[in-house]
Amino acid sequence: MEFRALHSEELEPWFDHVGHVFSTSRQYFVKHWQNDPWKAVEGIRVAVDNGRIVSTLRVFIRRMFLHGERVSVGGIGEVSTLPEYRRRGLATQLLKDAIRFMEEREIAISSLHGSQRIYSVEGWESVPRYYAKKTFLVGGSSSPDTEWTIRPVDFQSQSELAQIAALYAGYSRKFNGTFVRDDTAYWRDWVQTESPDAWVAETSGTLEGYIAVAGKLRVKEFAVSDAQFAQDSGKRLFEAMLAQIIAQKGGEALEVEYAAPLADGFNAPKIHEYGGTMYRVINADKIPSCDALSALLHGQPEPLAQGIRSHHVFWPTDGF
Repeated sequence: MEFRALHSEELEPWFDHVGHVFSTSRQYFVKHWQNDPWKAVEGIRVAVDNGRIVSTLRVFIRRMFLHGERVSVGGIGEVSTLPEYRRRGLATQLLKDAIRFMEEREIAISSLHGSQRIYSVEGWESVPRYYAKKTFLVGGSSSPDTEWTIRPVDFQSQSELAQIAALYAGYSRKFNGTFVRDDTAYWRDWVQTESPDAWVAETSGTLEGYIAVAGKLRVKEFAVSDAQFAQDSGKRLFEAMLAQIIAQKGGEALEVEYAAPLADGFNAPKIHEYGGTMYRVINADKIPSCDALSALLHGQPEPLAQGIRSHHVFWPTDGF
């Protein structure tokens, strides 16, 4: 059994492998690869038996905000082993291989989404995420008739994407765990593919808010300008955008799920723990403090604290 990085000429067989193991569209993984501006073929780690890929995982190269600073991240995803090769420790060996790869790349922290014991044994620590649930009504204080023009995002406009990216960076850095998105290609390709139901709020051509939603109705990400954030933490704009979206979807009221750290859940009546993200320090000298990782993720120094109850946020759009 050989454990190594994928060779560039093996991409097509690798797409076949992950599509087969996950029993989903092969094209999903092709798009995840094509739409990723930070992709690195050496980040795909494979176990090969007699020339055949039998187990794999992928390290997604990212950066995240931690205490307002940009910290490198290796996201572990697309972990998959053929059924006949399971329970042989291949995934464990690949995790160890991925750790060595991230150490060599001087990546600060690794993250993944899951709760299997295999990850905790190899050093990943679970940090919970909290979601708020609140019913928003069309009408009253949430009337669609607002001071903002609320419309779908124009993903073909470079200027608009640049404005959204600036809103996103200014707002998302207030939390721990949100990913840095400083490449327009990521917005145009990845974000548009993963969160096409995205909206902006503008006044006189200036974007003041951005939101992406899914289903009925989950907020996948949200951002407001610093000026709006200073005014009741953007609560009025947040409610106005949701009311407009609900109205355009033909509804009158919907229970909306969104990250609770947004201004303490905007006083939502329901706060739930929603799974978690697991983290492992790879190179401690690359993170902004020697504090315990859980403290880094939950505590926030001034002037970023803003009275927010919890600071750990992962926008679902960035899922890997």
